[in-house]
Amino acid sequence: MVIFAITIGVAGPLFTTALNNGMQDAFVGNAVDVILGHIQIQPNTGDTVIARSESIISKVADMKGVVGVAPRVSGNVEIESRTERVGIAIIGIRPSLEEKASTLAETVEKGEFLDDRDKNDLLIGSSLAEVIKVNVGDTVLIHYKDRKPIEFNIKGVISTGTFDFDQFATLATYDTVKQLVEKEDATNILIRLENRDESVKFQTLVKKETALLNVKTWQELSAGTAGMIETFGVITFLTSIISIFVAAIAISLIIYTTVKNKIREIGVIKAIGARGSMVLKIYLTESLFLGIIGTVFGTVFGLALVNFMQQNPLIVTPEYGMKLVIIPGISISSIMGADLSIIVTCIIGGIYPAIIASRTNIIKAIWGG
Repeated sequence: MVIFAITIGVAGPLFTTALNNGMQDAFVGNAVDVILGHIQIQPNTGDTVIARSESIISKVADMKGVVGVAPRVSGNVEIESRTERVGIAIIGIRPSLEEKASTLAETVEKGEFLDDRDKNDLLIGSSLAEVIKVNVGDTVLIHYKDRKPIEFNIKGVISTGTFDFDQFATLATYDTVKQLVEKEDATNILIRLENRDESVKFQTLVKKETALLNVKTWQELSAGTAGMIETFGVITFLTSIISIFVAAIAISLIIYTTVKNKIREIGVIKAIGARGSMVLKIYLTESLFLGIIGTVFGTVFGLALVNFMQQNPLIVTPEYGMKLVIIPGISISSIMGADLSIIVTCIIGGIYPAIIASRTNIIKAIWGG
């Protein structure tokens, strides 16, 4: 029973931590990879575009540690199908650059990704496609202000796992959107790094190199979602503490019961010369043994659950055609931390009953047994 309790006490925190990591990747990771970039350059206060964006892209692309740089231009339009007309954002991209600066090209669910030579072709989010009832190959009208609507062909349907793109955006080529929404330059520039954890360092470098002040890291841009995930992390941590506490109580009760049931054997051992310190070591060793066995079983079981979920990801469809793929993941340090804390807890949980055993009176133990 102790081993079973410890097994659950280890497997539970491992799995919930891995699941929380998967949720963070699904929410924050998707947004960073598709929408935000590791670093994003935005127009200075009062401006609507980034002046001389082509020059800025060239400078940033030459920096060591930068994987890709891509400009985007966006505007608010209305999209009209045969049955619906809704307001959306249209985003202009350069497909060849986006393949390095984001994971947009990997999110195509139906049809094909855009090509730099495309003109009146669109990528549309899966949720939006269901709302306006269109599919690959259909045509829609794009309305901008009071200008004559322009007909676009839907080349592909994307499922990014983000509300912003899947439900409220369409994508076309950069030059097409610039002309459509009457913008002369990029409205934002995405930068992808070899190591996204170095975003703050590169933020400073980009500001210095480009003389632009409005440069944001992915941590700043995803602060709201990250805060929500951090709350889940706190809950996960508290759950882990409870699991460890339960394991400590379980091992203390079982070893205490063992001491009470073997009181005569303890008396006999002490009668033939065993000191209290030896009895103490015997029961502490038992606690350690149970802790190690339970921790090994729990780790194996927990990692088996994580591996099963990785092979069979949890797919959540919160709205319309939107799809979130949650793939749990856990680091070696998290595994070692959980295992070590459980083993230490088992030793601590066994100290009190072990002390009782070591202080057992020989005569009372033999006759009381």
